[in-house]
Amino acid sequence: MPDSNETAADAAPKPVRRLFNGRGLDLMIALGVLAISLISLFVAVSSNRTQERMLAASVWPSLQFGTSNVGTDGAPQLTFDLLNRGVGPARMRWSELSLAGKPVQTLNEFLLLCCDEKDGSLGYSSGLHRRVLGSDEWIHVVRIPREGLSEALWQKLDEKRQQVRLRACYCSVLDDCWLLDSDAGEPTAVATCPAAPAKLWSN
Repeated sequence: MPDSNETAADAAPKPVRRLFNGRGLDLMIALGVLAISLISLFVAVSSNRTQERMLAASVWPSLQFGTSNVGTDGAPQLTFDLLNRGVGPARMRWSELSLAGKPVQTLNEFLLLCCDEKDGSLGYSSGLHRRVLGSDEWIHVVRIPREGLSEALWQKLDEKRQQVRLRACYCSVLDDCWLLDSDAGEPTAVATCPAAPAKLWSN
């Protein structure tokens, strides 16, 4: 039996408070749609970046420079070689060959600086300027056979070849670029090729 002091209004059942009214429910739905849209956008951007990296990797060039005093057939010869070990072509922007820090443009200049030799017909050379090297393409930048050379000249060449340095800038077909320095090891990625040196290897 209700307390005599309790009024009829107090005794009546109180309405249950709704957790969400109509406007609150609409807001929750809108926030959910927004969250799904943001997640979809993030997934799309991430997928696009992954595809871009995969495309860049599929055309990635990688140049390596080396020197030897023996040819692939075992015959003694002095060579400076450039090899593309990447999976895509390398577009040469410029190249600089130097001996003991002094750039040379031709085989004649190299022989004169190296060994005071003026006969440029002793060997062969290949130009690199604006050249495209395919995947696994191997270029003899300089090749000088041992045959016909005096012992003194051969020894001088073999000694000086360790002081030869090649710097070059090259790009992929997607215009990703790298700077090769044979004294520094692995090529370094660059946004764009720096200005070409004043004296380029052009032979």
